[in-house]
Amino acid sequence: MTTNNNNSLRTGFLHWIALQRTNLKELLHVLTAVPNDDNDHLNQLAEKNIQHLTDYHLTRSNDTLSIFSPSWCTSFENSLFWIGGFKPSIYIRLLYSIFESESENLDIKLPKMCNGESSKCGGEYSGKQVQLIKALHANTVSSEEMISSRMANLQECITGEPLIITATNNGSDHEVERALAGHRVVLGGIVVDADELRVTVLRELIRILTPLQGIHLLVASNRLHLSIHEWGKCSDRSTVANILTL
Repeated sequence: MTTNNNNSLRTGFLHWIALQRTNLKELLHVLTAVPNDDNDHLNQLAEKNIQHLTDYHLTRSNDTLSIFSPSWCTSFENSLFWIGGFKPSIYIRLLYSIFESESENLDIKLPKMCNGESSKCGGEYSGKQVQLIKALHANTVSSEEMISSRMANLQECITGEPLIITATNNGSDHEVERALAGHRVVLGGIVVDADELRVTVLRELIRILTPLQGIHLLVASNRLHLSIHEWGKCSDRSTVANILTL
């Protein structure tokens, strides 16, 4: 059963990678072939990308244990993941890079922008947009910390009842499975909340941004994810090659 689940999750992940490549091509095509003021088309494309992310989360919801350091992801990817994926705040940091500014520099720019001036970093971001993004960033970091705290508490609980006691007392298979089932339920809830936060942050950013700005963010997001995957594959191949030469 576990093998079948792993194969299904691996297939789902590879499909997700392929889908991101397709999405990136479509997003780049839209930037060159579709009028920048065709907001309906841009909004539909952004929503389709968000729905793809939601669908990917659903494909792995039945086996949350297997999404931690999965073998179908590269070592580099796994080193960057937070509870089954990238931190939700990565979308905001990407947007800061589009601003061509670090988050702390926004404090310097903000007074002028609040007086009606706009930023030309990445394309006319207004003072109101920057304020909303900064507020979203603060809320996102706070939510990430709360979820991380729940994860830490779950890990600490493993040293108490019921898992450790069951293991040290040579509990029956039934007792062990019952203990693990409780662990999976709590872990599953944490993963669901982490995935929901990822989608919520991306959707909120798309709402704050203009349709064209949203497309640029999605391009950056897809490029980053795909680049990290490819860099990881190169790193893993290099590691294997080094081992074989020993």
